[in-house]
Amino acid sequence: MNTILCNICNSKGYIPQEDLDSNKFGVQTPMGFNCHSCRGKGSLDDRHPKTAAPDLVNKPPHYTSHPSGVECITIVEHMNYNLGAAIKYIWRAGEKNAATRVEDLRKAAWHVIREIGRLEKAALKAEFAAKDSEDDTSI
Repeated sequence: MNTILCNICNSKGYIPQEDLDSNKFGVQTPMGFNCHSCRGKGSLDDRHPKTAAPDLVNKPPHYTSHPSGVECITIVEHMNYNLGAAIKYIWRAGEKNAATRVEDLRKAAWHVIREIGRLEKAALKAEFAAKDSEDDTSI
């Protein structure tokens, strides 16, 4: 028996030399032969999903790296833009690039401050509208 490290899944296997010589396990790659668990069945992605290239458009790694396993969009799509953007920046702070963690948090704070301003403006408008309504009815 020979010990071989699979070039796909990195597991250690014991494979008889005659099996290696005959390529009994199917797939041969430039780095060597696959182990018992790979055996050439199914697609490479089915056998070893972690070795597949990440989908940088639909599921970039920093979108799914939260310990809960929940994608941020699942939560923020139920919020208005400012709150959703703030949560997004907090949720993924430093995940894309650890050096930008503080910048990400500043962006979140910017969106929170903007939302506070929007709410205060809406409250003032409502207050003035109520006052105008009172004035109109007192005439």
